[in-house]
Amino acid sequence: MSTMIKRVATIAAILASVGGLAGAGARAAEYDDGLTVKFQETVKGKKVVLIVISSGMDIAQGLAAGLTRQAQDLGYELSVRDYNWNNDQGAQAISQAISEKPDVLVVQNLDMQAYASLFKRAIKEGVKTIQVQVKSTVNTDAYVGVDWYQIAHKNISKLVSLCSPKAGKSGKIAILQGTPNNPTNFVGMKAVEDVLAEHPEITAVSKASADWDASKAHGVVATVLKQTPDLCGYMGFWDGQDAGMAAAVAEAGLKGKVFVTSSGAGEKSTCDKVTDGSFDNYVAYNIPLVTRELGAAVAVALQQNTKAGAYPYANYVPGRELTKATFSPDQCWSLEQLKQTPWK
Repeated sequence: MSTMIKRVATIAAILASVGGLAGAGARAAEYDDGLTVKFQETVKGKKVVLIVISSGMDIAQGLAAGLTRQAQDLGYELSVRDYNWNNDQGAQAISQAISEKPDVLVVQNLDMQAYASLFKRAIKEGVKTIQVQVKSTVNTDAYVGVDWYQIAHKNISKLVSLCSPKAGKSGKIAILQGTPNNPTNFVGMKAVEDVLAEHPEITAVSKASADWDASKAHGVVATVLKQTPDLCGYMGFWDGQDAGMAAAVAEAGLKGKVFVTSSGAGEKSTCDKVTDGSFDNYVAYNIPLVTRELGAAVAVALQQNTKAGAYPYANYVPGRELTKATFSPDQCWSLEQLKQTPWK
């Protein structure tokens, strides 16, 4: 009897062992819904090149952080390159990337014309190309980013409504440009002119440029404020420059009296200017969403077997309007937040 019991125990142990191994194998195999495994196998090991304007720029840092995390999570190789605000260096970087034949090329443009011929070359040579935040005159596989016209339209519309004589104001506003040929500025001014054409009661007393320089902006705005003591509002196109605008308004003792609007990446440090009243209306580019949509575009491009440039599309990410009255901390982002946001 004891011998029989030992044999049964041995067989039971063997079966348990085999069952345990089978269970471990089942747990190790990931569930496949028909695309899961194919997606992972298709994306893994692919090469993506991201070329940004400047590694010191908050937008570029956000884009790089988001794609770096995606590359780590999905297993593709990401190379990030920086042309430091120099279009010639940017052209060299793009040309070099095309010759390397990455699976996807992502470019943050500085303007609308500089890389048009290079994008045509990329398409011709079969390199799938995604443009981010600024779109050139040439369509590539995708554009992901804000609609600059709508960003400016939100700010100028708010300024017009608040500064109208119907609201008891002077109807006098000023526009602080950056550089006229920059897409943010060029497209933004189209929105400004369109809105002002519909409101003859509003007068733009100045449309001076400050070359995206905060110190120059300070000087320009200080002069305009002295020349126009009944100025109602000031609109800028980029928070980096507009910090000088806000400072000039505050130093003139007009904070809260001259309505200040701006736009930008919406990073947490900039949002402090919303909470302290330096920016009365601020349209954020919503970089976390831009980065997420960019990652989705990269993932799609890595999976498709279509020819480069065959089916161009755009994904315009809406800007987020921030005011002191409606502000909440989750409306702004930090670099660490993007680094820690998983893709799967």
